Amino acid sequence: MAARVQHLQATNEAGCGTPTEWSGPIHLQEAASMRAVDKAEVIFLVDNATDSLSSNPDFVETEFASHRRRGMPWLSGKCLCCAAHGLSCLITTRTGSASRTLLFDTGPEEWVFERNVVRLGLDLGQVGAVVLSHGHWDHGGAMPRALQMITMGNGGHPVPTYMHPDMFALRATKSADGSLRPMESVPNVETLSGNGADVIVTRDEQTLLDQMFYLSGEIPRVSHFERGLPGQCRQTPAGTWEPDELMPDERFVAVNVAGKGQVVFTACSHAGLINVLTHAQARFPDVPLYGVFGGFHLSGVTETVIPETVEALARFDLRLISPGHCTGWRAVNALVAAYGDRVVPSAVGKTFML
Repeated sequence: MAARVQHLQATNEAGCGTPTEWSGPIHLQEAASMRAVDKAEVIFLVDNATDSLSSNPDFVETEFASHRRRGMPWLSGKCLCCAAHGLSCLITTRTGSASRTLLFDTGPEEWVFERNVVRLGLDLGQVGAVVLSHGHWDHGGAMPRALQMITMGNGGHPVPTYMHPDMFALRATKSADGSLRPMESVPNVETLSGNGADVIVTRDEQTLLDQMFYLSGEIPRVSHFERGLPGQCRQTPAGTWEPDELMPDERFVAVNVAGKGQVVFTACSHAGLINVLTHAQARFPDVPLYGVFGGFHLSGVTETVIPETVEALARFDLRLISPGHCTGWRAVNALVAAYGDRVVPSAVGKTFML
């Protein structure tokens, strides 16, 4: 099955230059709209942490509680999910009797993804679309197996799968001595198509699944302190290496929950959490921001911007801040100190009901 390619004739070289060079998003649709939904359910299939002991608000169900609700007679390791470095969440929206489900990323590899889906008792046959947030192995490594599981449950129907054209290049990080450490590439179009995907390669924003989901286009870089992923490079078609710190292929997903507002899913925030939220707010100025889920990438080389990020977050007045994956414990602690009970970290197996 050939990939559907949208608007690739317009190229954006932002990822090839220095972190201060950003030419902005392209092909912005003037009339993009997002339908308000009655409810949204978010289940974390893969995350860096497991935590069923910490207290949670009433709209959150832990992994242990989920197992007990489904009939687990006693605690056992044979029932439990596995944490791993990566992220995957299953998002289901409901309006009246209609429901739509989107799989946002798949985590690093198939064993963890399949184990957790099975142990959570989930049927992936209802997944109507798959979105890969950006081209990193810890988010897309399990895509072939995820697609197999979806098509086995939906009667063999192809699954719309949204990819950015810049996701497929070989990437590497530069070590202190200047050597490059390559990363596993995300699956290519042929592999995805062969496992059941109807691949849509695009850098444009989209509304998906009866307009219940919004998939952003490229995220403008407007904050002065968020500078991408320092030291990352990508290989050109000629086999040479070039800077790739801005990662223009990263995008976010959002839903509009009636009575609450816009809920944003940012898988890794290489674009910068503040840039992500600024763009979400600008795209839908009449829909207040309610919450944000995902990896905020405030660990490792980006720990230096924790204070500025925490301070800048105040202007969005979020009711729910759910850090996970690559956020890091220092940033989580700083967020809790600043925003208290509004911070509810994600964990593998956790369900949020909004």
